[in-house]
Amino acid sequence: MKVNKKGADMFFKRKSLIKIYISLAIGFVLPAAHADPTFPNRAVNIVVAFGPGTGSDTIARILSEKMREILGSPVTVENRLGGGGVIGTEYVARAKPDGYTLTLGSTSSLGTTPVLNPNAKYDVKKDFVFISGLAKSDYVIITSTSPSAPQNLKELLAQIKKEPSSFASAGVGTITHLATEMLLHKASLSATHIPYKGSGQVIVDVAAGQVLFATDSPAAALPLIQSGKLRALAVTGPTRLAALPDIPTVAESGFADFQVLAWWCLAAPTGTPDDVVKKLSDAAQKAISSPEVTARLRKMEIDPMLMNAAELTAFVNKDIPIWTKFIQSSGIKITP
Repeated sequence: MKVNKKGADMFFKRKSLIKIYISLAIGFVLPAAHADPTFPNRAVNIVVAFGPGTGSDTIARILSEKMREILGSPVTVENRLGGGGVIGTEYVARAKPDGYTLTLGSTSSLGTTPVLNPNAKYDVKKDFVFISGLAKSDYVIITSTSPSAPQNLKELLAQIKKEPSSFASAGVGTITHLATEMLLHKASLSATHIPYKGSGQVIVDVAAGQVLFATDSPAAALPLIQSGKLRALAVTGPTRLAALPDIPTVAESGFADFQVLAWWCLAAPTGTPDDVVKKLSDAAQKAISSPEVTARLRKMEIDPMLMNAAELTAFVNKDIPIWTKFIQSSGIKITP
């Protein structure tokens, strides 16, 4: 059978063009199927992996009220607690990536728990896209005001070196625990850890001299510092606290590279469309920077952390490896 070469060439050219047109059509249509120009057209749900009244919960509720105004759509807060933050965080990691299910992430839930807790099955880098920075807070190293108690961080470390000493924290694996262990590691010292269930009794027992020292949040410690029952020795952040202008940072006290912050952010499941992430990021930053939200945060001794998606991603990618490296080298683990 004789084949017409010219006809065959035309056939294959036409077939190739059809394939190109189909590919182009798919390329234009598929993104539109994922992006929703009406977003949000129903409630956006912020999942908090900890209980009502915690710092994460309070920040989420303050944020949700203002974001509701900005987005013109309901923004709800749902507490899914359990597993030290694992259950709620993993729930969001597995949620549909459409922008309607978010996590109020923190140093704990996204930074330390995945390394500390073998039950944490989510991978922060693979499972989440970061939306906006929200808030940050330093910690304060405290001791009692008894005449024999250390007067500053240098004296505290000298006492720990000289004699067996103990420190308290709000629990194994909490940032208050890890921050102290990190400081002791940098000073090549050790002390006995006494874990409590929350900060309430920690500051009472430190003030009474039953435990030598602790690292705790300004919100928890300031009332007793200001009443003269606790002495602040140093602040863990990069700058001094406005409420404690005379108290130096740990860096100023001889550990130039030491810095520990608690931070909170908004994140969504990986695959959330870029335009949805941007809309949520813009709304969250506008909410956090508003005078009323800033004032409410600062009443809790917490500062706004204004970072867009790209800035937050860069920050987290720098901060989390620091925690990961320290926790893995220290051998600290949470027993489920």
